[in-house]
Amino acid sequence: MTKYLVVFLIAVLFIANVHAYNISSGDVLHLEVYGEPELNLDLTVDSSGFIEYPFVGKIGVIGKSLELVKEEVIAKLKDGYFVSPQVTVIIKQYKPFFIQGEVKSPGSYPYEEGLTVRKAIALAGGLTERASKKKMYLTKASDKSQIESKVSMDQQIASGDVLLIKESFF
Repeated sequence: MTKYLVVFLIAVLFIANVHAYNISSGDVLHLEVYGEPELNLDLTVDSSGFIEYPFVGKIGVIGKSLELVKEEVIAKLKDGYFVSPQVTVIIKQYKPFFIQGEVKSPGSYPYEEGLTVRKAIALAGGLTERASKKKMYLTKASDKSQIESKVSMDQQIASGDVLLIKESFF
């Protein structure tokens, strides 16, 4: 009985993670319709927040969950094209995050699930000799005001965020 409970809890956590991410411009989505290989496509979300999919047309996906996009594609495919389409929507590639300042290789890097400031610094080749471990700031892509917030090494980073490592004077 406990084995089934563990499997159930893992499934619930997986589903919660899938629903937790909201799609943003720059993400690459992979859409598939079972039994229709010509409809298996990778689509980049444009700067306006849309993708264009055959038989469906333009769909606004920015800020939506994968499940919501899937339901919308299914509804539109049922409208005169397919009887009961089985659709899969996954994020193939997240919008990159950016790291600036006192790291060895500043720039944009592919976002990965569970990314922290510590991991981002490692991806950028590590800190320079002049880097401050106390003056690290994050600008959240989801924050329209673009306010920099001071962060620690274990702070989570989302796709599109900008991490700035400032110089230490001592």
